[in-house]
Amino acid sequence: MGFSWKDAYSIGNAKIDAEHQRLFVLADNFSEAKDRAARTECAAQLFDYTRVHFGHEEALMRETNYPDIDAHTAQHQHLIARLTAVAEQVANDTLNPAELKSFLTGWLVGHIVTFDTKLASAVGKLKGAHPAT
Repeated sequence: MGFSWKDAYSIGNAKIDAEHQRLFVLADNFSEAKDRAARTECAAQLFDYTRVHFGHEEALMRETNYPDIDAHTAQHQHLIARLTAVAEQVANDTLNPAELKSFLTGWLVGHIVTFDTKLASAVGKLKGAHPAT
């Protein structure tokens, strides 16, 4: 089972959508890694890029005075904590591949569809609202 981007996940903000697409690639690489060294490298790449991406989303929320910034930021913190736990499982060689795929799917699709679409709507960046930035 691979992770693949679907146009339905687009929130209409070109920068954020491109970052989401990159997260899908990194998640797919991680889920397909065959050995501990590869999983360690993929986990680090995903963790690092996630922090960068969340920083961009949080900056957008601050710039637009997003009313649900606290809930959205708390969701980011929760996801970072989960990624930290996954990294520990990789280090301890206790990672369950099925649980990893379930977590990554829920995170990527669930977070984008629920939280990021709401953010995009609030800042007027939904598809067709005005040109994506």
